Amino acid sequence: MVEFLIVIPVLILLIFGAIQIGLIYSAKTTLNYATFQSARLGAVNHATYTSLRRGLVQGLAPLFTSSASLTSLKDDVAAGIDSKGTKRDAVSEVDNYTRIIRISPLSSHFEDSAFGIENDDGFNQIPNDNLMYRPDDLVDDASIQDANLLKIRVQYCYKLMVPLVNRVIGSLSELNNQRTNQAVYETVNDPRFADANRFYSDQAAGVLASYDDLCGDRAASNEGFIIFADVIVRMQSAAYEEDEGDMGANMCDGVKMACP
Repeated sequence: MVEFLIVIPVLILLIFGAIQIGLIYSAKTTLNYATFQSARLGAVNHATYTSLRRGLVQGLAPLFTSSASLTSLKDDVAAGIDSKGTKRDAVSEVDNYTRIIRISPLSSHFEDSAFGIENDDGFNQIPNDNLMYRPDDLVDDASIQDANLLKIRVQYCYKLMVPLVNRVIGSLSELNNQRTNQAVYETVNDPRFADANRFYSDQAAGVLASYDDLCGDRAASNEGFIIFADVIVRMQSAAYEEDEGDMGANMCDGVKMACP
């Protein structure tokens, strides 16, 4: 009896922990796909926040979709994308608990002195045509050909749902993500950005969201766990410096989307 009382709390934590880690793994796999879908949509839609967000919402929808029959599948998928406030859905998660970081192209690449040219809408873009014939001059260690590689990182504060262990795991995530942007920026060997090109790593590390910034109300109860995914694709359209879409106000605002 004494042995049972000693072992059972540890056993419960191990079982609950295994379940929660499995859910985190599933969320990470889904985020990997969602980030890839976001980058693909961005590559053909000028790398605007509106297009990146749309791809991310569509990719995360499976996390909030479960249907017992084919007849209700369409409605369930629609609710998984946007439930109009009736439950957790992809739209609310993306709008409240994610940050998109555009690692490439850099903001400096859009300047007139770099690769930027003014388009018909009056703001700068990075040309995407005839790249093999354009000069290979470097700006911040990148040519115009390099600037046509879209690289994004998505940070997502996933909600931990298994009792007891959620606060333990959430506290560990908070501990790992509590440094200020300046402190992260100065840590050039941050293992979370082990890119071969350390310059891009430092630029991106400077705009990482902290645990409190990203998780919001989930941070207060330590129910959030930060996961992330990186994707790089070749641009299929000219990258725009500004966004005239529905969510254009969030383009490079430093909160929903960061652009070092």
